[in-house]
Amino acid sequence: MEVVPRAGDQEGADDRPEPHEPEDEQLVSRINKTWHKLWGDRRQEIVFIGTRDMDRAAMIAELDACLMQVPESGSFDTGAWSKLPDPFPAWVREAA
Repeated sequence: MEVVPRAGDQEGADDRPEPHEPEDEQLVSRINKTWHKLWGDRRQEIVFIGTRDMDRAAMIAELDACLMQVPESGSFDTGAWSKLPDPFPAWVREAA
């Protein structure tokens, strides 16, 4: 891992703490598995916190049911979502 300052980051650079890199090899290995050269450790995750009694298979089935199907042609219209009905009522801002 390497921290590279961006343009404009030089002001107050002396006040920044030194980058801290973990020394634990297992932690470094875990970090490196998801590290992207351009984006670093940015990613999206869904975390479920609950009990061990949660039905994992049912949760996966519910999430899979939310996915859009890829047509048999293999091509996917990335704007297709905009043609879906909006299930939420229109938002109207009330006057102050």
